[in-house]
Amino acid sequence: MKIGFYGHSNCAYRGENSFIDILAKKFNADIVNVGVRQGSEERILWELKKTKSIDLSIIFHSWPSCLFLPDCDRDVAINNLGDERCHYLFDKNKYDEYTEKHHQRFIEKFKSPENFYDQINAFKEYFYDADLSMNRYYGSLIQIDQYLDFRNLKSIHVLVKNNFPSWFKFSTGLVDTKSETIIESHKSSTTNQINGMTEEGNLILADHLAEIIKLCGPW
Repeated sequence: MKIGFYGHSNCAYRGENSFIDILAKKFNADIVNVGVRQGSEERILWELKKTKSIDLSIIFHSWPSCLFLPDCDRDVAINNLGDERCHYLFDKNKYDEYTEKHHQRFIEKFKSPENFYDQINAFKEYFYDADLSMNRYYGSLIQIDQYLDFRNLKSIHVLVKNNFPSWFKFSTGLVDTKSETIIESHKSSTTNQINGMTEEGNLILADHLAEIIKLCGPW
């Protein structure tokens, strides 16, 4: 069985206590993709289409504010990119082991916080509009659903509340709204906890998703 996780930092990190690896062991599954920090909806579509061999996709749908950064190992939230934040992204003294592992291509591409800040400001001045960003988000969302349908792929859609228009309904997979509650209830107070949750949170989320995965079967 091959499982792909797509989305943001709540499904980005591997490790003994990660719900991703707990599920891999439970279902004897190969993990063929994981999310990235602040992963955008456009990245979900991008990576999903590049995954050629997969039995189940578990998609942690993102926020319209997340901006896709091609050739990088993370995305960014366009509404939180002041000078201080840009310097933080390049400050190795603030890295934990997970940042170091999931951040390098971003550093290599943009070189310095000053360069990144300049590029982002140019983008916001000349190419960004909030309504356009929302349309791109909806467009990616619709294409994800259509692509899953075209390939007849089994899927679980993990939703963030208030991000979806009333006129949109998934035609594929199972929709999960409980995972967000679990994540919010077990947020880690430290920066180096896997998937932004406590160990207990990872265990609870793994158990919850395992029950949904069983509904997607037979395997």
